[in-house]
Amino acid sequence: MNRTKTKMVSVCLAVALVTGGAASFTLLPSTAVYAADASGTTASISDIVKNQRSDGGWKKDYSVTSGEWAKSTIDNKATYTEIRRLAAEYTKTKNSTYSAAAVKGINFLINMQYSNGGWPQIYQASSSTYHRHITFNDDAMVNVMILLDEIANRKGDFSFVDSALADKCKTAVAKGVTNMLQTQVVANGKLTAWGQQHDSVTLKPAGARAYEVPSLSAKESVGIVKFLKTRPATSQITAAINAAEQWLHAVKIIGIKVVKTSDDVVVVNDPSVTTPIWARFYEIGTNKPIFVGRDGVVKYALSEIEKERRTGYSWYGTWPSSIIK
Repeated sequence: MNRTKTKMVSVCLAVALVTGGAASFTLLPSTAVYAADASGTTASISDIVKNQRSDGGWKKDYSVTSGEWAKSTIDNKATYTEIRRLAAEYTKTKNSTYSAAAVKGINFLINMQYSNGGWPQIYQASSSTYHRHITFNDDAMVNVMILLDEIANRKGDFSFVDSALADKCKTAVAKGVTNMLQTQVVANGKLTAWGQQHDSVTLKPAGARAYEVPSLSAKESVGIVKFLKTRPATSQITAAINAAEQWLHAVKIIGIKVVKTSDDVVVVNDPSVTTPIWARFYEIGTNKPIFVGRDGVVKYALSEIEKERRTGYSWYGTWPSSIIK
């Protein structure tokens, strides 16, 4: 979540115009700034082995030597990517160096998990930082659980894992599901969705960077719903999925298009547009789309925050379209 590196990617960006309490949108091709993937996504296998930390995890950026980001993390695909690559390399070479490093990484993820089932962004982060929060942001916790579920079932490149470790992974996934169910936000007496991150003690939505305030997140909630759909159905899981999908359906926005100029984003009303889009963040209780600049002040129109944040963050997207018809 700390955007120390960025890359430009072509995406469809949506922006909102809010008038009279109503908002509507559409999509136009545009460009947005996203964080670069962690070092382990492109590093050589030898560098992955060399950069594994004593606790078993990996830093996001191998070159960082001090501060919170010099600790093991699951941010920006760190650690779970290295484990996957090591397992694949072991499958190919049968070199036990790679299987041993992968097992050490798997045990790290198990040790990193809180007793309540959540995973923080950074292992043993300072108590004064948001990095200790249970982190759904950018699907970090979901991707860890997808990996551990594969290991629990000894699928694919993880057939070498012994039954004892597979069982530990199964238990970790079950605890993670419980955490997902416990963190789903109740607003006005109804189950809704999830925040980007949740307090590790109270389990309530929590803030991170100044422009990421406690709220409901359409993007991150989609990943959670998709994972819950892979679990054996129980009444609680079914209720959680149904409630989240109903919430996502209720907050979809229709009827505006966004024009990306050379240096800004301009919102244009277009009632003819029927393709739904969702805001990244919604205010808890009112379900209003919210936008926040680096001053941390909540606004209800994208145009009200500074240009740098308007153009430098994915405030809108079609993430729920894969589960909401």
